[in-house]
Amino acid sequence: MNFPDLFDEFAARVLPATLTDAAILRLRHEAFAEDLPPGGRLDLDENRAHFVFVGSGATKLAAYVSTEREQIVAFNFAGDIVHVPERGRYNFALTALVESEILVMPADSFLGAAPESCGLLRIASEETMRALALSRENAIMLGRRSARERVACFVLDLWERLAPANRHDAPIELPMSRGEIAESLGLTIETVSRQFSELKELGLIETRGRSVLRVLDPEGLKRCTGQLAVAA
Repeated sequence: MNFPDLFDEFAARVLPATLTDAAILRLRHEAFAEDLPPGGRLDLDENRAHFVFVGSGATKLAAYVSTEREQIVAFNFAGDIVHVPERGRYNFALTALVESEILVMPADSFLGAAPESCGLLRIASEETMRALALSRENAIMLGRRSARERVACFVLDLWERLAPANRHDAPIELPMSRGEIAESLGLTIETVSRQFSELKELGLIETRGRSVLRVLDPEGLKRCTGQLAVAA
């Protein structure tokens, strides 16, 4: 997908209809497209925050506590908007899990167009709130949840995000490795593999190889997450 097509898809899926032509042209001028191969890392000015639109493929956002140690913050898929913070205590990087097409724009340029549209402020606010909610969820998961609950939450979240809306029984393909899953959940690879096997033995999921997964019993999987039941 070339830059004009990628930007047009971003505009159609994300930008509010009330945004002026001048603001759209400004964003188009500041944005740039990148085709990342599997394992390719997005090269950004670490002194500026950026918004990234994932046009196709899948990526991971990681915080680097040293040159050798990373902590996966989130996995992102086609249609997602990702906020990549500027360098602070940690350095953040976006890496492709599979071949991915992404659109990048500096956060200050994106927010600079916001006064012309409440819709852009809403988009930025929603991404900030989503990131905050994810951070809180990760803190709870790493501090209080068992290995089974962590893996069940992970599978359920991916299934809800990736399965077609009209075919929840369809298999999904996991673009990340077992090692990356383990790293994101604060577990070992062996523990993650064991939990996948146990969920399969319980009849909750079905796997084919190491990357294809189908949820057989969503309600049973939800019970394994340890989440509180929603009151009727």
